[in-house]
Amino acid sequence: MVATPTPKRACQLDLPASHGSASSRGAPILDSVKLKRRRHEETFVAVEEERDPAQGKGRPTPKRRDVTGVRGPVSAPKTRKEAYARQKAQSKTARQARRTPAASMTVAQRRAALKAGDPSVLPRRDQGTTRKLARDYVDSHRMASNYLLLLFPLMIISWLLPGLAIIQLLVLAAFVGFLVEWYFVGRRVRKLAIERHGEAQGGPLTIGFYAGSRAYLIRRWRLPAPQVEMGEEI
Repeated sequence: MVATPTPKRACQLDLPASHGSASSRGAPILDSVKLKRRRHEETFVAVEEERDPAQGKGRPTPKRRDVTGVRGPVSAPKTRKEAYARQKAQSKTARQARRTPAASMTVAQRRAALKAGDPSVLPRRDQGTTRKLARDYVDSHRMASNYLLLLFPLMIISWLLPGLAIIQLLVLAAFVGFLVEWYFVGRRVRKLAIERHGEAQGGPLTIGFYAGSRAYLIRRWRLPAPQVEMGEEI
Protein backbone atom coordinates (compact mmCIF):
# COMPACT_ATOMS: atom_id res chain seq x y z
CA MET A 1 0.00 0.00 0.00
CA VAL A 2 1.33 3.38 -0.98
CA ALA A 3 0.85 6.18 1.50
CA THR A 4 -0.58 9.29 -0.05
CA PRO A 5 1.03 12.51 1.10
CA THR A 6 -1.17 14.72 3.07
CA PRO A 7 -1.35 18.34 2.01
CA LYS A 8 0.63 20.75 4.12
CA ARG A 9 -1.39 23.05 6.21
CA ALA A 10 -0.43 26.58 6.95
CA CYS A 11 1.07 26.89 10.34
CA GLN A 12 -1.00 29.13 12.44
CA LEU A 13 0.26 30.51 15.69
CA ASP A 14 -2.27 31.54 18.19
CA LEU A 15 -0.73 34.18 20.31
CA PRO A 16 -2.12 34.86 23.68
CA ALA A 17 -3.84 38.04 24.42
CA SER A 18 -0.83 39.28 26.38
CA HIS A 19 1.42 39.18 23.24
CA GLY A 20 -1.14 40.98 21.24
CA SER A 21 -1.26 43.72 23.82
CA ALA A 22 2.58 43.99 23.80
CA SER A 23 2.54 44.41 20.01
CA SER A 24 -0.03 47.08 20.31
CA ARG A 25 2.09 48.84 22.91
CA GLY A 26 5.28 48.60 20.75
CA ALA A 27 3.59 49.99 17.68
CA PRO A 28 3.79 53.65 18.77
CA ILE A 29 7.54 53.22 19.49
CA LEU A 30 8.21 51.89 15.98
CA ASP A 31 6.11 54.64 14.48
CA SER A 32 8.10 57.29 16.37
CA VAL A 33 11.43 55.79 15.21
CA LYS A 34 10.26 55.79 11.60
CA LEU A 35 9.01 59.34 11.98
CA LYS A 36 12.35 60.55 13.35
CA ARG A 37 14.23 58.81 10.57
CA ARG A 38 11.94 60.31 7.99
CA ARG A 39 12.39 63.77 9.45
CA HIS A 40 16.19 63.31 9.44
CA GLU A 41 16.13 62.27 5.79
CA GLU A 42 13.94 65.23 4.88
CA THR A 43 16.28 67.61 6.70
CA PHE A 44 19.34 66.13 4.94
CA VAL A 45 17.62 66.48 1.54
CA ALA A 46 16.65 70.07 2.32
CA VAL A 47 20.26 70.94 3.27
CA GLU A 48 21.54 69.36 0.06
CA GLU A 49 19.06 71.37 -1.97
CA GLU A 50 19.96 74.64 -0.23
CA ARG A 51 23.70 74.15 -0.78
CA ASP A 52 25.05 76.41 -3.47
CA PRO A 53 26.65 74.38 -6.29
CA ALA A 54 29.27 77.10 -6.71
CA GLN A 55 30.59 76.35 -3.22
CA GLY A 56 31.46 72.79 -4.11
CA LYS A 57 34.59 71.59 -5.85
CA GLY A 58 32.96 71.82 -9.26
CA ARG A 59 35.61 69.47 -10.62
CA PRO A 60 36.60 65.85 -10.23
CA THR A 61 39.23 64.89 -7.67
CA PRO A 62 42.65 64.95 -9.38
CA LYS A 63 44.75 61.85 -9.45
CA ARG A 64 47.81 61.61 -7.25
CA ARG A 65 50.24 61.37 -10.14
CA ASP A 66 48.85 64.64 -11.56
CA VAL A 67 49.37 66.44 -8.25
CA THR A 68 52.81 65.13 -7.32
CA GLY A 69 54.18 65.29 -10.85
CA VAL A 70 56.82 63.00 -12.21
CA ARG A 71 58.42 60.96 -9.48
CA GLY A 72 62.07 60.18 -9.35
CA PRO A 73 63.54 56.73 -9.71
CA VAL A 74 62.31 54.37 -7.08
CA SER A 75 64.59 51.46 -7.80
CA ALA A 76 67.78 51.05 -5.81
CA PRO A 77 71.03 51.91 -7.61
CA LYS A 78 72.74 48.87 -9.02
CA THR A 79 76.29 50.16 -8.85
CA ARG A 80 78.28 52.48 -6.61
CA LYS A 81 78.78 54.87 -9.53
CA GLU A 82 75.04 55.15 -10.08
CA ALA A 83 74.45 55.76 -6.35
CA TYR A 84 77.08 58.51 -6.33
CA ALA A 85 75.54 60.17 -9.40
CA ARG A 86 72.08 60.09 -7.85
CA GLN A 87 73.34 61.54 -4.57
CA LYS A 88 75.17 64.28 -6.46
CA ALA A 89 72.00 65.20 -8.37
CA GLN A 90 69.96 65.35 -5.17
CA SER A 91 72.58 67.56 -3.48
CA LYS A 92 72.56 69.91 -6.47
CA THR A 93 68.77 70.18 -6.32
CA ALA A 94 68.89 70.93 -2.59
CA ARG A 95 71.54 73.63 -3.09
CA GLN A 96 69.50 75.28 -5.80
CA ALA A 97 66.48 75.32 -3.47
CA ARG A 98 68.54 77.02 -0.75
CA ARG A 99 70.10 79.60 -3.01
CA THR A 100 69.87 83.19 -1.78
CA PRO A 101 70.02 86.43 -3.79
CA ALA A 102 73.65 86.78 -2.67
CA ALA A 103 74.57 83.71 -4.71
CA SER A 104 73.86 85.59 -7.94
CA MET A 105 76.19 88.51 -7.06
CA THR A 106 79.55 89.05 -8.66
CA VAL A 107 82.72 89.01 -6.59
CA ALA A 108 82.89 92.81 -6.52
CA GLN A 109 79.24 93.15 -5.55
CA ARG A 110 79.61 90.53 -2.84
CA ARG A 111 82.68 92.24 -1.38
CA ALA A 112 80.92 95.61 -1.42
CA ALA A 113 77.91 94.12 0.35
CA LEU A 114 80.22 92.46 2.88
CA LYS A 115 81.96 95.74 3.63
CA ALA A 116 78.57 97.41 4.10
CA GLY A 117 77.53 94.70 6.57
CA ASP A 118 74.71 93.24 4.47
CA PRO A 119 73.28 90.33 6.56
CA SER A 120 72.59 88.22 3.45
CA VAL A 121 76.32 87.88 2.66
CA LEU A 122 77.79 87.77 6.16
CA PRO A 123 79.49 84.56 7.27
CA ARG A 124 77.82 82.63 10.06
CA ARG A 125 80.35 83.82 12.66
CA ASP A 126 79.44 87.46 11.90
CA GLN A 127 75.66 87.08 11.96
CA GLY A 128 73.42 88.18 14.80
CA THR A 129 72.70 91.32 16.78
CA THR A 130 75.26 90.44 19.46
CA ARG A 131 78.09 90.16 16.93
CA LYS A 132 77.01 93.45 15.35
CA LEU A 133 77.14 95.10 18.77
CA ALA A 134 80.59 93.61 19.45
CA ARG A 135 81.92 95.00 16.15
CA ASP A 136 80.56 98.45 16.94
CA TYR A 137 82.07 98.31 20.43
CA VAL A 138 85.51 97.40 19.09
CA ASP A 139 85.37 100.04 16.34
CA SER A 140 84.38 102.80 18.77
CA HIS A 141 86.87 102.00 21.59
CA ARG A 142 90.63 101.95 21.80
CA MET A 143 91.86 98.65 23.25
CA ALA A 144 95.19 97.15 24.19
CA SER A 145 94.50 94.40 21.66
CA ASN A 146 94.96 96.99 18.88
CA TYR A 147 98.72 96.56 19.39
CA LEU A 148 98.78 92.76 19.47
CA LEU A 149 100.45 92.49 16.05
CA LEU A 150 103.51 94.32 17.42
CA LEU A 151 104.27 91.36 19.66
CA PHE A 152 105.02 88.97 16.80
CA PRO A 153 108.28 90.67 15.75
CA LEU A 154 109.38 90.60 19.40
CA MET A 155 108.63 86.88 19.59
CA ILE A 156 110.72 86.21 16.47
CA ILE A 157 113.62 88.22 17.89
CA SER A 158 113.48 86.34 21.20
CA TRP A 159 113.63 83.00 19.36
CA LEU A 160 116.58 84.11 17.25
CA LEU A 161 118.49 85.51 20.25
CA PRO A 162 118.33 83.06 23.17
CA GLY A 163 119.91 85.65 25.45
CA LEU A 164 116.74 87.74 25.28
CA ALA A 165 114.52 85.18 26.95
CA ILE A 166 113.01 87.94 29.07
CA ILE A 167 111.17 89.12 25.96
CA GLN A 168 109.32 85.80 25.75
CA LEU A 169 108.11 86.24 29.31
CA LEU A 170 106.92 89.76 28.50
CA VAL A 171 105.08 88.49 25.42
CA LEU A 172 103.36 85.75 27.43
CA ALA A 173 102.35 88.26 30.08
CA ALA A 174 100.94 90.50 27.34
CA PHE A 175 98.87 87.61 25.95
CA VAL A 176 97.44 86.92 29.40
CA GLY A 177 96.51 90.60 29.64
CA PHE A 178 94.77 90.40 26.27
CA LEU A 179 92.70 87.42 27.43
CA VAL A 180 91.61 89.33 30.53
CA GLU A 181 90.68 92.32 28.37
CA TRP A 182 88.64 90.14 25.99
CA TYR A 183 86.75 88.63 28.91
CA PHE A 184 85.72 92.01 30.28
CA VAL A 185 84.82 93.27 26.81
CA GLY A 186 82.67 90.18 26.29
CA ARG A 187 80.89 90.81 29.58
CA ARG A 188 80.24 94.42 28.64
CA VAL A 189 78.91 93.57 25.17
CA ARG A 190 76.76 90.74 26.53
CA LYS A 191 75.21 93.08 29.09
CA LEU A 192 74.43 95.65 26.39
CA ALA A 193 72.90 92.96 24.15
CA ILE A 194 70.59 91.75 26.94
CA GLU A 195 69.54 95.32 27.76
CA ARG A 196 68.75 96.21 24.14
CA HIS A 197 67.61 92.95 22.57
CA GLY A 198 66.59 90.80 25.53
CA GLU A 199 69.13 88.07 24.76
CA ALA A 200 72.79 87.54 23.98
CA GLN A 201 74.27 85.08 21.50
CA GLY A 202 77.09 83.46 23.43
CA GLY A 203 78.90 83.86 26.74
CA PRO A 204 81.48 86.45 27.80
CA LEU A 205 84.45 84.44 26.52
CA THR A 206 82.82 83.63 23.17
CA ILE A 207 81.89 87.26 22.56
CA GLY A 208 85.24 88.44 23.92
CA PHE A 209 87.26 86.23 21.57
CA TYR A 210 85.20 87.49 18.64
CA ALA A 211 85.82 91.09 19.69
CA GLY A 212 89.53 90.42 20.19
CA SER A 213 89.90 88.79 16.76
CA ARG A 214 88.62 92.06 15.28
CA ALA A 215 90.44 94.42 17.62
CA TYR A 216 93.99 93.40 16.66
CA LEU A 217 93.36 94.02 12.94
CA ILE A 218 94.17 97.39 11.42
CA ARG A 219 90.97 99.40 11.05
CA ARG A 220 90.93 99.42 7.25
CA TRP A 221 91.45 95.64 7.12
CA ARG A 222 88.32 94.85 9.12
CA LEU A 223 85.37 93.13 7.44
CA PRO A 224 82.60 94.13 7.67
CA ALA A 225 83.95 97.68 7.50
CA PRO A 226 83.52 99.81 10.64
CA GLN A 227 80.09 101.43 10.80
CA VAL A 228 80.93 103.82 13.69
CA GLU A 229 83.71 106.28 14.34
CA MET A 230 86.26 106.09 17.13
CA GLY A 231 84.76 107.44 20.35
CA GLU A 232 81.19 107.36 19.04
CA GLU A 233 78.41 106.21 21.36
CA ILE A 234 76.87 102.87 20.42
